[in-house]
Amino acid sequence: MLSPIVTPREPESLEETGLAASIVEQTILRILYFRGELYGRDLSHAIGLRFSVIEGIVESLKLSHHIHVKRSMGMGSSVGSALALTESGRGLARQYLESNQYSGAAPVPAGPYADIVRRQRQQDGWLTKEGLARAFRGMVLTESILSQMGPAISAGKSLLLYGKPGDGKTYLIEQLVNLDTAPIYVPYAIECQGNIIQVYDPIYHHRVDDGEDDSDGGTSIFANESGHDRRWVKCQRPFIVSGGELSMEMLDLRYNATSKVYEAPFQLKANNGIYLIDDFGRQRATPAEVLNRWIVPMERRQDYLSFLTGGKMSVPFEIFLVFSTNLNPAALGDEAFLRRIQYKMLLRGPSEREFIRIFEDFCAQRQLPLPAGMLERFLEKRYRTTGKLFRRCHPRDVLSHALNLMHFEKLPFALTDEILDRAFNSCFLEENAEEKAPDSALLPLDSAPPAPAEGPSSGCPDYWADILAEHGTSFGALALLGAAKDATSGQYRHEESERQFGADETARVLAKLHRRQFEEWRTLGRDHQIRDLKRYTERSSLTPEMLKDRLDDWVGTLMPSGAESADRSLLVHDLAMALERLSHSQGEDAVDSAYSN
Repeated sequence: MLSPIVTPREPESLEETGLAASIVEQTILRILYFRGELYGRDLSHAIGLRFSVIEGIVESLKLSHHIHVKRSMGMGSSVGSALALTESGRGLARQYLESNQYSGAAPVPAGPYADIVRRQRQQDGWLTKEGLARAFRGMVLTESILSQMGPAISAGKSLLLYGKPGDGKTYLIEQLVNLDTAPIYVPYAIECQGNIIQVYDPIYHHRVDDGEDDSDGGTSIFANESGHDRRWVKCQRPFIVSGGELSMEMLDLRYNATSKVYEAPFQLKANNGIYLIDDFGRQRATPAEVLNRWIVPMERRQDYLSFLTGGKMSVPFEIFLVFSTNLNPAALGDEAFLRRIQYKMLLRGPSEREFIRIFEDFCAQRQLPLPAGMLERFLEKRYRTTGKLFRRCHPRDVLSHALNLMHFEKLPFALTDEILDRAFNSCFLEENAEEKAPDSALLPLDSAPPAPAEGPSSGCPDYWADILAEHGTSFGALALLGAAKDATSGQYRHEESERQFGADETARVLAKLHRRQFEEWRTLGRDHQIRDLKRYTERSSLTPEMLKDRLDDWVGTLMPSGAESADRSLLVHDLAMALERLSHSQGEDAVDSAYSN
């Protein structure tokens, strides 16, 4: 049962905005300062308020010669006039910039924000067992896992998920983005005690396109009603993940000394959604510090944030807070601390039946034939005889190594007992490191490797290997392959490749390469991903900010045909984290440049 959508009503007067006239005036002047001349209707769109609401302030600024009309469409109102700052207006705007440089949609006061967030809380009984099973479709799970997790998710309070590494804790929580939930509204910014706090973040808040036109395409500024208060954005419920990089400073308001605007902490951005603290116990902050910070918010659903001036603001804490850890919970804190976390769940390793199903499913996803009896022999040799415990990650890891081995040694695309053994050995530490090394053929010392053949590539795979090698970055190669995929049909097309090798061979090779390149980029470490993405942006005409603004479009391009929704969730998370790191310094430089002009 979906919770009803709570729609913020569009204010019809300045009083209904909840803002002082001075805040709206300053925002208008900063918008015109940074964006130059704007028609009245475009100014209305930029500030997120009907023109009738701001018309009195605009007329006052005209009378005081801070704004002048450059031309008019003859509509009898400033709404159809091109407005620009006069020299005195630019001087006044510069004075306001000393206070802060915010020039977006008018902020929402803290009080109305808190009211909407609380009304957007999921209703009791919103989640059913069938709905949770649909979110986990494609995963191999048992009824007991659903029964354990369901009440915690439905209550939406807090959950400690613990267990051994490799059993899928993070992956399990990430599938909750597939839950069928009603969208919410998120404000661009909120205002409290004269401070501006930016809340909307396109990395975590994904807009819902349901046909409502936020662009104010003509006469909507004259209408008695609009779809909603345009200071708010209709979004999917957020899902935010913090890992080992989390520090105490990231859990409070972060002040940008250049723009003089505060950025909302993760838990504020996650309101009405899910916030996952992954690898709990390995953060820069100790578990005791994190739990101390959230003892009151978890119990009262109310958080308190601090301004640089020493003031504080109260905000709702309406999030499903999940802690995931490989550590023993007893090592994270005493019983009094852990009691504050409402639900606890041990995710045990899979049974043999689950393990077999995961193994077979992975083979099917990669279209890798699994000969009869081979898996039984593998289990007997590597698990039953040795007593090695099953982990949910083992099938993916072993089979990925097997595929890499086939690609590297140009072996037939078929599993053998030998390939599985070699793949298994490359996944795990050797237990008997002192044993004598087995005999293996030696490479000749007096002969060089054969020179590559001259002339064109011998086949479609070699043709594309040459093209991809020229890009120099893993992300660049992934983007190139994604660009060859038709957005509608998912088929791969490339004119020159089809001319040389045929459409079927081109589509087959590109689909295979795209999946392989996708897996390669996904398995890079976080730091490696960031370095690779940085090199890509430096070599292209794109900036991290441009990628961030069109994150959904890029994810759609980069995803291979037939990929699972879980793959998309992981890609969104990895790409968002990398872009956030890359775009931060660039954003500050852009503000400095705009202000100096």
